[in-house]
Amino acid sequence: MAHAHTQAARQTERWQPITLTLIAALMGIGQNGLLVSLPLLVAQGGFSLSTWAVIIAVGSVLFLPAAPFWGRISDQHGPKFVVLQALTGMAISFALLLTATLGAQSSAIQWPWLSLAVLARVIYGLTVAGMVPANQHWAVLLAGEARRMQAITSISIGLSLGRLAGPLIASAVLVISPYASLTLMLLLPLLGAIAISMMPHCAGKKDEPHSSARLWLAPKAIWPYMGYGLAVCAAIALLQYNLTPMLNHLTEWSADKVSQAIGYLLTLSGIATLAVQVLVVKRQRLSTERMLSLGAISMVTGYALLLVPHFAVLVMAMLVISAACALLIPAYTSQAMQRFDHEPGKVSGYIAMAHTLGYGFASLLATLTLNYPPLPTLTCLLLSCTVVIGVLVIKPAASPR
Repeated sequence: MAHAHTQAARQTERWQPITLTLIAALMGIGQNGLLVSLPLLVAQGGFSLSTWAVIIAVGSVLFLPAAPFWGRISDQHGPKFVVLQALTGMAISFALLLTATLGAQSSAIQWPWLSLAVLARVIYGLTVAGMVPANQHWAVLLAGEARRMQAITSISIGLSLGRLAGPLIASAVLVISPYASLTLMLLLPLLGAIAISMMPHCAGKKDEPHSSARLWLAPKAIWPYMGYGLAVCAAIALLQYNLTPMLNHLTEWSADKVSQAIGYLLTLSGIATLAVQVLVVKRQRLSTERMLSLGAISMVTGYALLLVPHFAVLVMAMLVISAACALLIPAYTSQAMQRFDHEPGKVSGYIAMAHTLGYGFASLLATLTLNYPPLPTLTCLLLSCTVVIGVLVIKPAASPR
């Protein structure tokens, strides 16, 4: 009897990290699935593509204040509540977005439905921002501090799987209806919330009291790691913005073929990221210091390869850059958490905020550089060099007590 009880407990413990990985995948499925749905939603009438871009951006911007906030709540009250509210917020957001889309396509007056769509994205940004920080916190609590890297990587794997599966799932369900992807993303978070609600509560450690200013400012000890996150994500996003001009310069392909090639390149990048996460990072084949060093050098190498004007070299560069990011992101996240191992949720929230800032910074860089080839590539190379300098200068330290 006791043996059976122990075996059941082990099965439960084994499924908890897998559940968290799958929950993290919902973010990637939702984001990429919505992007795949946009051409059909625009074709149905209602909101234009430029309007959709603004609607989506509203949710992304709100990740900046919300991610650190939910990370801190996760530390204080445990991650389960934060994950549940994120899943609930995701379901409500897609329900409102579906309602707004249907309403805009059947109404002559657009502004009430546009307001509803913006509200949907506000709810998304303010709630779903807690998903990754709380998931990472929960994974670390389940795995233990000694296996922090594996725990963080399991959530990264979930995000990668979601980004890969999102377009495939959306393409499959859109055959049924242009609104099928939105409907699916209303239902999947509800199923996820049911699964999470059945998992045992995992308590966090209480924060020490802080002044009101320190409640919102990131600790100085993790500023370098936030800098890594900003530089890495800014370079990735700028490269993605620059893919169309690069392919137009390298080839004489039609717009349809260029679009198809970008899809293939991003899919290959996703596969390379996932392969490194599963085969190298998850199995802890390298220390965090080696991962940072190798990742930073590989990142510079990848962006340097982009200076060679050949499509085959572009493919190779994308693979190298993807592998580099798969090494860098869990490594600097783990080292940042090591600085404040009693507040992993808060640290993860600030790292997520830095990633969002990086993507926003890339939008500014794109407006300044895309008209001047090869300036975007040189900018990416400069950003990756700052990461190398940081890795050489900043040494890991013991967490403060």
